[in-house]
Amino acid sequence: MHTPNAFEASFIFFPQPQLRGDPTHVGLRYRDVWLTADDGVRIHSWLIRGEDSEDPNQNRILMLIAHGNGGNISIRLDQYREFVDRFKYIDIFALEYRGYGLSEGEPSEEGIAMDAIAARRWIDDYASAVPVEERPSIVYFGRSLGGAVATRLATVMPPDALILECPISSIPDLAKTVTPWSFLPVERFIHNRFDAASHAADVRCPLLVMHSEFDEIVPIESGQKVYEAAKGPKRFYVIKGAPHNRADYYDPEGYYVAMGEFLGDCSFLNSVTAT
Repeated sequence: MHTPNAFEASFIFFPQPQLRGDPTHVGLRYRDVWLTADDGVRIHSWLIRGEDSEDPNQNRILMLIAHGNGGNISIRLDQYREFVDRFKYIDIFALEYRGYGLSEGEPSEEGIAMDAIAARRWIDDYASAVPVEERPSIVYFGRSLGGAVATRLATVMPPDALILECPISSIPDLAKTVTPWSFLPVERFIHNRFDAASHAADVRCPLLVMHSEFDEIVPIESGQKVYEAAKGPKRFYVIKGAPHNRADYYDPEGYYVAMGEFLGDCSFLNSVTAT
């Protein structure tokens, strides 16, 4: 018999155990990374290497990517390629969640929060192995449910910048707006809350929220709520004409230029541009 939490999880998490490929399928260099979360669960992730620079003073970005509630780290291989092509000197840490892909365990909000912390610890150890002047700037990128994962991580282990694409404001908000049970007090019964809006109030790093104009899954008001809650420097970009999934396909130039301009305006990344 399923527990109430397991029943709830079946409506929130849609993991795929089978990887669709690896970064070499889109011409990228990578290494497998295995993390151990605080509760002992082993988590699989990727470190993807971007273009090398001969200048040791060249700013690099290490972007931790937290994906949405479906699939696994392999479903956006083409976007990893796009990031590397458009932003020079970027490396990507593709975080897998417990219960997804090759990772052990079962997904839950608290478990995934531990996975994200384990990832950031690994990144810090990785960055500390290079000279101070060559250490990368850390950027979190969270998509949809991953926006809540990245925002929560930013409150306990702050990045240099935070980028959110179509973030949920919270699971209770989503339940009230896109389910037939909006008239019920569903928020009382939800354990996996993923309350990005509440966590955003404690984020002080530069924030970019990008949300699809015609998002049919996570309404644009959700992203606006997260944006309005944040207290630090921030900007909001509407992805014109786009639905929830694959927003970068609908307005690729605007999407990547908005991201590049945001990173370029962050003082620590003033050499970053989008091509």
